[in-house]
Amino acid sequence: MFSHRRSCYCAFCKTQRKVYKSKNLSIFEVLALIFLSVLITHVVYKSFDPRGLAIVGLFLLVGEIFTQVKWRASMTCQNCGFDPVLYVKDQEQAGLKIKAFLERRADSPAHLLRPAIKLPTQRAPAKSQGVAKPTAPSQNLSLKV
Repeated sequence: MFSHRRSCYCAFCKTQRKVYKSKNLSIFEVLALIFLSVLITHVVYKSFDPRGLAIVGLFLLVGEIFTQVKWRASMTCQNCGFDPVLYVKDQEQAGLKIKAFLERRADSPAHLLRPAIKLPTQRAPAKSQGVAKPTAPSQNLSLKV
């Protein structure tokens, strides 16, 4: 119920991993930060002071930035380097990032004892008896006479 992480599978290498559920602060965390800042304000100024609102704002800002950075870092697969957020924006950049990660992984002693990555493969188009299949499935070649 209070778990901040969930299990999922990498879309590229199919390994199970854990990622953070939310990229924003929950209502419970916001209330806890407000309570902490009110407590610190009361300890520092010996009463409730309007300058405590700056402390509240600072705590919420730092908490939100930390939560988003933590979520973004958990999205990248530690096994193959696949980044689904980058993949949605730019697929070529995501591919280059995976390639660079795999090159670094080959030289890294931390990955020596890990099992090899099962990379997805692309099948070559089947050519049966010299006749190439049409590339578009809705194209009817018998009507082109």
